[in-house]
Amino acid sequence: MMDLALQRGNFKKPTLVILLGLILFLYIPDGLLLWDRWMVMEEFSHGPLMLVVALYLLWARRSLLESFDARGNWLGVLCCLVAAFMYMLAIKAGIENVRHIGILLFILGLFLIFGGLTYGRYVLPSLILMPFVVPPPAFLNANLTYGLQLLSTDMSVGLLRFAGLSVFQDGNIIDMGTVKLAVVEACAGLRYLYPMIGLGVLAAMLFDIPIWKRGLFVVLAGVVSVIMNSIRIFLTGAFAEWTDTAVSDGFFHLFEGWVFFLFSFVIMLAVCYLTLTKKEKATVGRGVLKVSVPPAQATEKPLPLGPVIGGTLIVLALVPLVLLIRNIEPEIPDRKPFTTFPLKIDGMIAEEDVLPKVEQTILNMSDYFLGHYRKRGEAPVTLFVGYYEQQSAGSTPHSPRVCIPSGGWTIESLTEISLKNGDINVPVNRVLVTHGEDKLLVYYWFQQRGKYIANEYAAKFNLLWGGLTSARTDGALVRLSLPLTSDMTVEGADRELAGFADSLFNILPDYVPN
Repeated sequence: MMDLALQRGNFKKPTLVILLGLILFLYIPDGLLLWDRWMVMEEFSHGPLMLVVALYLLWARRSLLESFDARGNWLGVLCCLVAAFMYMLAIKAGIENVRHIGILLFILGLFLIFGGLTYGRYVLPSLILMPFVVPPPAFLNANLTYGLQLLSTDMSVGLLRFAGLSVFQDGNIIDMGTVKLAVVEACAGLRYLYPMIGLGVLAAMLFDIPIWKRGLFVVLAGVVSVIMNSIRIFLTGAFAEWTDTAVSDGFFHLFEGWVFFLFSFVIMLAVCYLTLTKKEKATVGRGVLKVSVPPAQATEKPLPLGPVIGGTLIVLALVPLVLLIRNIEPEIPDRKPFTTFPLKIDGMIAEEDVLPKVEQTILNMSDYFLGHYRKRGEAPVTLFVGYYEQQSAGSTPHSPRVCIPSGGWTIESLTEISLKNGDINVPVNRVLVTHGEDKLLVYYWFQQRGKYIANEYAAKFNLLWGGLTSARTDGALVRLSLPLTSDMTVEGADRELAGFADSLFNILPDYVPN
């Protein structure tokens, strides 16, 4: 009886539905986290819309489920194995983004197992849409955002100067005298880069065009988003110069929201449409919605037993393992709060400082210390330590190589050096930055569970490894900075920071546990 069922494939849809139900059951906590991201992050507020579109595509392409084939079944098993490993790894290490991608890959794998490439064709367009509504890792997002912010600022400043307006650019700050657009304000329009790219993918699916041209649609969506943001900044500054700040503020706030986004979206569609040939334009609506079902009868096709058993066993093993991992309580090590941090180090007395509320919100730290240590008549050494008791998506250190230039500083050199902590060589990033005539020497490193790490990507790998081998994902960013006065050489500043760091190494373990 079972052999007959296997040969006829009558069991495949009920079994597929059951296994998908188990996977989606496991995903509920992560799905709720993603929904929260959609509700609070404007750049991903298009998430519910894309989800509805993805579900509509599944419904519109349902005729593909009438047939299946035996090609790609074992590829589906491989997808499920990789996805299961990714998902458990991401849960253990507290990496939210990878969990979403892992589940999408798992769903693709199950469809390949139960229907081969035909079922893969059915589900793939919907799955392609979803990564564009998953927030990327914070450190990647920060690097991407800063680069695009600086590009938008440079372009808008060029337009203002071309229009004959006097403007001073200080990093991502535009100063026109009557109005100053800061980094966050001037580049707020970039928060719509992600939905613009997502809708670019959707637009590419509407036409029956080659893959390379669909990729061109996605690239054009990003380019149009950056250019339109630059134009918005230019018009804001121009209105401030030609009218008054009230008109400028009104224009800025009007075009900061969905009005600006919809206007940019129309421009993007127009630009993409111009790249199409007459024949391609006639295929609108016949892209992924055009479904050709193989003529063979599904009931006469055998479904291989091996991949089905393999996929079922993977799901049945994954469910208890994930539930077990989720119930492991994260280990939060004992430590002293930074309210007790020494205010005298290496003969220097500290003046404590606090970060602005907006920066505290962005950095999302568990605890931090900011102080300016100085000797009488000498330039201060500024110490910043941002501690995270549990690192996860949106709660990880931000790389100083991204944050430093945003205030108008230019990185002149960035090298990795080694400092001594007893018998231990500590890798440290040494950054020399300039701002006009001013110079600043910066040392920074990441400290995680007794390890000193300079490279941002190595720090992420160590976080992942720590999540696998223990229940700890805590860590900190440590940054020292010293302004170079007219009577101080770079070599002298290096000696000053190295000496301060030597004393600091003995203090930090009480506040950043080994």
